[in-house]
Amino acid sequence: MKKLLISDKKNNLKIALVSFQKDAEKVPPIGLVYLATYLKNKCSIKNVKIIDKNYDNIRLELEDFSPDIIGLGPMTINYQEAVEFAINFKKNHNTPIIIGGVHISTLPESFKLCFDVGVIGEGEETISQLVDLFIKKNRFLPQDLKKLRGVVFFDKTIVKTKLRKPLDLDSLPMPDFSLINQDYFSPQEIPGVNIIARRAFVLTSRSCPYKCKFCSTSHFWGNVRLHSPEHAAKIIADSVIKQNTTYIKILDDLFTVSPERLRQIKVELEKLGILNKIEGIECQPRANLINDELCQIMKELKVKIVNFGFESGSERILNWLKSGSVTVEMNKKAIILCKKYGFIVYGSLMFGSPGEKIEDMKKTLDFIDFAVKNKADYIWGFISTPFPDTPFWDIALQKGKVSKYMDFNLLSHHNLDNPLLLDEDVDKDEFKRVFLKAMAKLRKLKLKLVTRFFLSNPIRTMELFVKSPFYYTSRVIKQVYKH
Repeated sequence: MKKLLISDKKNNLKIALVSFQKDAEKVPPIGLVYLATYLKNKCSIKNVKIIDKNYDNIRLELEDFSPDIIGLGPMTINYQEAVEFAINFKKNHNTPIIIGGVHISTLPESFKLCFDVGVIGEGEETISQLVDLFIKKNRFLPQDLKKLRGVVFFDKTIVKTKLRKPLDLDSLPMPDFSLINQDYFSPQEIPGVNIIARRAFVLTSRSCPYKCKFCSTSHFWGNVRLHSPEHAAKIIADSVIKQNTTYIKILDDLFTVSPERLRQIKVELEKLGILNKIEGIECQPRANLINDELCQIMKELKVKIVNFGFESGSERILNWLKSGSVTVEMNKKAIILCKKYGFIVYGSLMFGSPGEKIEDMKKTLDFIDFAVKNKADYIWGFISTPFPDTPFWDIALQKGKVSKYMDFNLLSHHNLDNPLLLDEDVDKDEFKRVFLKAMAKLRKLKLKLVTRFFLSNPIRTMELFVKSPFYYTSRVIKQVYKH
């Protein structure tokens, strides 16, 4: 009878997972897709709904769905919004709210009373146990939460339990992308390769083996884990078949960890009859790993766009940012070698890092000139920004620029008027001038990219614009005119 009652509760339980992320590129909330899939497939929860700010009015959707549990997964830049949402929602509802994701995992001290419990680190097993607890008790009590791993909650003060062991990624069910708005898979422009295609968004690994000063990836995910080549190929094939996608955007922090793994993924895609259906793949390599062997297998795997974190043209600053793993010369050679193999080269640069002087930033301007001369296709620049559980954050904390109680809306890569990590002895006006000079150089690359795409697809481009004029106007403004 008790088992039957639990089964009935699972059948009737409704869980809403909410994404506050809203961006011009409309990358789907992959983390919530994995959680929702796990809840449905592993926990037998039938009524799981992803509510997504990119497409939904969050409040109206929640009122209509009337969930028993709400899960939020904000990034640090959305945390303030999540807190305000929870405070307002709790005024009229008793629905328990669980918060998870990168921010609360890297700064659990910022946990607020408006949340019932927080999930720290990898969330699949933890949220499964929280759901079981709710089904049994209809609430989250401190004495019960203390028995779980990977949670944070209030019990007179903030309590954080031990982390869970990292999951075996291949044990996870295949991510079910039917759970998100299917407009994510409508034909979109891919400027770098001058095509309009349906995009798949794929994760084949979690974490990163490198310890960059600005990145919390390794802290959030723990040890690096890779899907087996067979499983990675199946994830790609699943999207190609079910969503009719032909362009694959790999979201791994480091997809090209080894030529052998890429070679095995290629073999598995060929076995599944999928490789010939793929028009292109976009991924993030690392300059220190780029060589002829890696470029050759990437080309065979149909990689078209490679996206590097160049970060700085100053050897001194780059050495610190990337803990000695990459040099400026490696970045330059990566551009030359990737262009030799016909790849579209993207990259990023940051300005205003701790210890960076105007002379260092001018060296980054020189690097931009080198990249343009050697036909890099698209590079963007941004303001160095401190995020929790990184050396960047520790430095900003010592300077009194950030805290667990701060307004997290201040953490923006476009905060030109208040660069939080800029050394005090660097003149802000001169910093602005150098940064805006860099943006002017990079804007020319953006305009070339957009123009080339339009000339290759004039009719289709106009059709896309007519279909979604506000969306494409905002994209043009962001891509071409911001900074």
